[in-house]
Amino acid sequence: MHWKHLTLIVGGVVLIAILVFSIGCQNQPTAPQEAAKDTEQVTANPKIRGYQSGTNGGYFWSLWTDDAGGYVDYQNGSDGNYSVSWDYNGNFTCGKGWSSGSTNRNVGYNCGAHTCNGGGVFAYYGWSRNPLMEYYVNERWGSSRPTGTRRGSVSSDGGTYDIYTATRYNAPSIDGTQTFTQIFSTRTSQNSTGSSHTITFANHANAWRNVGYGLGSDMSPAAILLTEGYGGSNGYCNATVWDGGSGGGSTTTTTTTSGYTTTTTSGGGGSYTISVGMRGTSGSEHVNLLVGGSTIASWTLSTSIKTYAASTSNSGGICVQFDNDASGRDVQVDCIWLPNGQFQAEDQGYNTGVWQNGSCGGSNSEWLHCNGMIGFSGYR
Repeated sequence: MHWKHLTLIVGGVVLIAILVFSIGCQNQPTAPQEAAKDTEQVTANPKIRGYQSGTNGGYFWSLWTDDAGGYVDYQNGSDGNYSVSWDYNGNFTCGKGWSSGSTNRNVGYNCGAHTCNGGGVFAYYGWSRNPLMEYYVNERWGSSRPTGTRRGSVSSDGGTYDIYTATRYNAPSIDGTQTFTQIFSTRTSQNSTGSSHTITFANHANAWRNVGYGLGSDMSPAAILLTEGYGGSNGYCNATVWDGGSGGGSTTTTTTTSGYTTTTTSGGGGSYTISVGMRGTSGSEHVNLLVGGSTIASWTLSTSIKTYAASTSNSGGICVQFDNDASGRDVQVDCIWLPNGQFQAEDQGYNTGVWQNGSCGGSNSEWLHCNGMIGFSGYR
């Protein structure tokens, strides 16, 4: 993959060069001579490696080019708008957004007509520290779809994204030359142009954590809606970004490792994860996970033991509930994992769904034969 970045420290503040590939955005692009009066034009000198950044219209912006030939003409429009035209032989990045990231930010944007040849991507992009990680949510791309080692998928904002990771060794980063992890969600099909869209970033951050690649605790580096061109490309992009609020809905992540599948449901801002190993006898059993009396996740089970997980901030009693009993349907709950340990279902004294002594209800069983639930002690 052709991912290049540059770091410049000015007055002790680390400024980052943001990554995205060639793509186009926003309805009816504005020609340079017709730009709004709150417009700042920056024409890159492609002969000199350089990085520029600043604030415009209340948003952070940046532009970086390498030392290849051609031209990159970047312009800041009013508020969150920017445009760029290029015919460039190397790698450039540019875009507009925020001077710091947030796992709970919803990113609004619109993206219109564009032309693009060669490599490129249009994405929401940023960094985290502790650990150092580079992240992307790829909405559109040029001639090739960004890939890496596939870790799973996540559904969000009307689309499905594949989750990939890659490791950069001794590569430029916001903290100089480092070895670090890249993680990105890439849409299975490119998002449409000519209309407004939302990226619910919490859904991606939660999904990445569910596959073992949670972002670092320090989200202070910039996060920007970005256009990048590389490897010889040309085009025009006109994009507008805005803050769409905070928080996230629930999202389901499915991962398969060595034939073993884990299905994880996360809500925005969950502070810990509960995992349940279980199966159904027919493959149509429906199960809910309740914490403190509230349902935080629901699943239809497979006939083989699999792990189902959900993140939450709720506290209180934890119950696994079977709710669609019928002939041939039963649920076997093997165990549950909490941050403070693993707990076996057959060790629990509360089970309203097991068939014991000629009726529903009993204790110390991993089976739910009737509509009912197994209760586990609370956490937090």
